[in-house]
Amino acid sequence: MKTSSILIILVFLTAQINGQNTLTYSDDITELTNAKLALTSKKLNTQPEFPGGNKELVNYLSNNIKYPRNSRNSSSRGKVIVCFKVEKNGEVSEVKIVKGVNQVLNKEAKRVVTNMPNWKPAFENGSAISTVLRIPIVFFRN
Repeated sequence: MKTSSILIILVFLTAQINGQNTLTYSDDITELTNAKLALTSKKLNTQPEFPGGNKELVNYLSNNIKYPRNSRNSSSRGKVIVCFKVEKNGEVSEVKIVKGVNQVLNKEAKRVVTNMPNWKPAFENGSAISTVLRIPIVFFRN
């Protein structure tokens, strides 16, 4: 059960982080192979990546999110959507709450994202670019 929960979180994070990708999945393997060949013939364009990938992002979030003390006795829970910019040098900036739960949980989500280590920046035509990302941070009590 725990493994499937982590897998679901990883899939959700991957979908959120790679939301700008426009590759359409097709049952036709030939079409998909041709699309991959076309991508490799151009300079690679990449999305920003947390150091170590999505698995390490999940580890970072689970190790650094502290359920706020003044919310422990309440039933505060929910999903906070955090928007932020990964700069050309990988720094996280312009952290904003897009969809919040309450002030306490919103503040904790913003704190954790603001303190993230530098990401690997996105590249377009061989040059690093700034990119805006959104990630969900889910608060729940067992």
